[in-house]
Amino acid sequence: MDERELKRERRKQSNRESARRSRLRKQQECEELSQKVSELTAANGTLRSELDQLKKDCKTMETENKQLMGKILSHDDKMQQSEGPSVVTTLSIQVEAPEPHQGGDGKAS
Repeated sequence: MDERELKRERRKQSNRESARRSRLRKQQECEELSQKVSELTAANGTLRSELDQLKKDCKTMETENKQLMGKILSHDDKMQQSEGPSVVTTLSIQVEAPEPHQGGDGKAS
């Protein structure tokens, strides 16, 4: 073999090795992406389950809230019928600070 043929053979071998490394890299990337897809799919399933549970909890709380509001309104109606202060009135009363006591000289003590 002369030197040109030797260089050509080395170049071919180098190209084969480079192509092999490239295939291995692509295969590794593909495996990593496949693993990532599996992880994200599992995480997505977990999040969907959590979302479903939170939606159920929210509906339960909304129902409970409506029931409690109904009880409050019913109680308020009963209080108004018995001429007592309503819950709303009771909640809106403001407490005022007492006036300072004035002594015999007209000065606040």
